[in-house]
Amino acid sequence: MSDEASPYATPTHAADTLPTPPAVVPGQIKVLGIIHLVFAGLGVVMILLALVSQKWTESMTAMQEKAGGIQAAQAQISRAVVEVSEPITWFGYVSALILGVMLFLAGLALLKRKKVGLSWSNRYAWTSIIFKVINLIIFITLVMPKINGVFAGAESGGREMQIFGSVMKMTTIGTGIVSPVISCIYPVVVLILLNRESVRKSLI
Repeated sequence: MSDEASPYATPTHAADTLPTPPAVVPGQIKVLGIIHLVFAGLGVVMILLALVSQKWTESMTAMQEKAGGIQAAQAQISRAVVEVSEPITWFGYVSALILGVMLFLAGLALLKRKKVGLSWSNRYAWTSIIFKVINLIIFITLVMPKINGVFAGAESGGREMQIFGSVMKMTTIGTGIVSPVISCIYPVVVLILLNRESVRKSLI
């Protein structure tokens, strides 16, 4: 009679055998892994398009120069802007290639929930931010003074040249300053979303 289980006893053995529910994997791991790979691919495509566009722009500029008149004057300014912007242009190609490789490695690892994916993501994010700061410094210290010199002649020309020079100058300087700032958004998002405690614990 003493060996019989009491109806008032707590079924501890049954509770011990209950399956543990699987941990919820944060969705940003897979989402950012996919975005990493997309951005890595886009980076390569953008480099190729930029190189093709550079050749096309060179051809169009040569045609305008042959046309003479105001078209030739505008073409000379466009060519001068391209030439003085070369430090930024080539730095952009090299940095985009480096960041693309880092994003590719990080994206693959994140899709497999590997901790190395977080490591590569952090490396990418900080490297990207540093590159943007260097880009901005090069533009402000080296490129912008030369751009101001290029457009000085246009601003002293006729009205049409003045309008062309003013618009192109504002566009060039605005793009050179705003683009690096906007490009920092994704690296900052990566640092915030992937370094949460829940994400770190979900990686293997």
